[in-house]
Amino acid sequence: MQLPSSFEFIQSHLPLNTKGLGITTLSKRNFFQSIGDYFAEKSGKNRVSYVAVGDDFITLLHFQGTDLIDEKTIKLDQLDHFYVSEGQTADGIIHHLSCDATVIISEKKMLDHHVKILPCLLGENASNVQAIQSIQWAQESKKNITDILKGWPELIAKKKAKLAEENA
Repeated sequence: MQLPSSFEFIQSHLPLNTKGLGITTLSKRNFFQSIGDYFAEKSGKNRVSYVAVGDDFITLLHFQGTDLIDEKTIKLDQLDHFYVSEGQTADGIIHHLSCDATVIISEKKMLDHHVKILPCLLGENASNVQAIQSIQWAQESKKNITDILKGWPELIAKKKAKLAEENA
């Protein structure tokens, strides 16, 4: 995937087979982390969370300024359930994807995740993307993400059917 100059800082953190990049809501932080975030923001280090999507993964990358502070990957082959829907913000301006995933942790334990994916219109240190080429790229990237994730429920169903057939 070719990134516009607005996003070159993130290149080294992306998985090699990334097909799309978006932004998402910030991860939850505890009280002490929130205090640290407040002072970091005052010194110009804003938090922003990106979502990298490939054919078989979603990776959440949480940044503070240009520093990666957390990373989490959800792999397609770990999923028991995946649902994706399209929506828009309350003001109707920004279209987004809402994804609900159930990850199999063990035979008796599962973990639910919710990821909201918006076009990647925030660059380094949460600055607004200004270049028209970067805005167009962000919209195309969101379209790539949509095309990939809309196929996941069918892939999961096929995997389950194959497992059921093998166990019968």
